[in-house]
Amino acid sequence: MTWIKQTKKYWLVLIAVFMAWLFLRQDAFLYTNPVGQVTEVSERKTQKITDEHNNTDFIMTQQLTVRLLNHDKKAIKVTNSYAQSQIITNKYRVGDQLLLEKIASNIHILSLKRDAVVGALATLLIGLLLIYSKWRATSWLLMSLMVNIMLFGLALFINVHSKDANVFLLFSVLAILFATASLALVLGKTLQMGLTLLTTLITTTLTIGLLLVVLRLTNNAGVHFETMAYVTQVPETLFMAQTIIGVLGAVMDEAADIVAMHFGMRREGATKHFGDYWYAGMSVGREIMGTLINVLFMIFIAETMPMVFLMLRNGNQWTYILDQIMNLGILQTVISGIGIVLAVPVTSAIVSWILARKVITL
Repeated sequence: MTWIKQTKKYWLVLIAVFMAWLFLRQDAFLYTNPVGQVTEVSERKTQKITDEHNNTDFIMTQQLTVRLLNHDKKAIKVTNSYAQSQIITNKYRVGDQLLLEKIASNIHILSLKRDAVVGALATLLIGLLLIYSKWRATSWLLMSLMVNIMLFGLALFINVHSKDANVFLLFSVLAILFATASLALVLGKTLQMGLTLLTTLITTTLTIGLLLVVLRLTNNAGVHFETMAYVTQVPETLFMAQTIIGVLGAVMDEAADIVAMHFGMRREGATKHFGDYWYAGMSVGREIMGTLINVLFMIFIAETMPMVFLMLRNGNQWTYILDQIMNLGILQTVISGIGIVLAVPVTSAIVSWILARKVITL
């Protein structure tokens, strides 16, 4: 019976995903700009391009027949040119829905309409959370995510509209609010939440402080803040803001695991001695520390790969790529790794000392 009940849950999730996708494929009436769907494509190769490094690409031209899904709902012809590599341009296929823009009497393509895919994936995520977790836990998790999105939007609003905003201070406060909102909504107002927040903030502060000291002593030697893309503010300050958020996330993940393990020991009455808690915390920290650092490294590699490939195909040497393209990413990964390492003794020491006191009641 349990297996049948679980299977029904999966089918309900799949039905919900399909319904979300179906609705978002039919929501063109909600858009003020024209929305269309490609019904016919004719394509031809127009031009071959070869650069000095023998990289070859083809510029293709598509003649699209697009049926408008809102406004006057007529069929129109649109021309689309794209590179066969599709680095910065798109190839469209029959069935694709497009966001369009009307300028004077001409209609141009803005981008693909992707809300159906994104909505279906979001529905799948929520459905799987409900299957593997309780409704209350899932609702609080989603609420914490929404609160963090709103906090991030508020920080961006203040940063953009205030010329005198201190970006480092602004995102430091944002990091504290991120951690507090996430842990309070997920763990509740408990001692476990308080200790996780405390150890996370202390470790993040120590890590960022260490970074600032090293950069000051070395006078930023070998660190190329000017290579940050699309920066309209002081790049060094913006880099520090990015690093604070990155370190906070990595440290909070590890601290939460170690604190949860300590509280599990306390509930089971396994020990009441500082030394036992300390060694258990250090043991768990060592076990998960390597995995977390490797995850950080893989995220960095995944983000950097497209630009590295592009630079290599254009004849650049690895020394230049490491210095100009991967420089800041490597630094952020190293700093986050240091934060993960520091989180183990800091969390173990603080939580062990508090739980070893007899006055603690859980």
